[in-house]
Amino acid sequence: MLRAKQLGFSLAELDSVEEGLVMDMIIESGNDLCDDEYRQVATQQDFDSF
Repeated sequence: MLRAKQLGFSLAELDSVEEGLVMDMIIESGNDLCDDEYRQVATQQDFDSF
């Protein structure tokens, strides 16, 4: 609840969205704070071989 409130959700909004969406938004907000650069960006060939 605290993290959802920090993201700006009201209690009424929390009733209307799924828990997974809120969790995804919490994870993404944590990723925004991280300044790590990705060493390698996947290519289409990487996805095909996966």
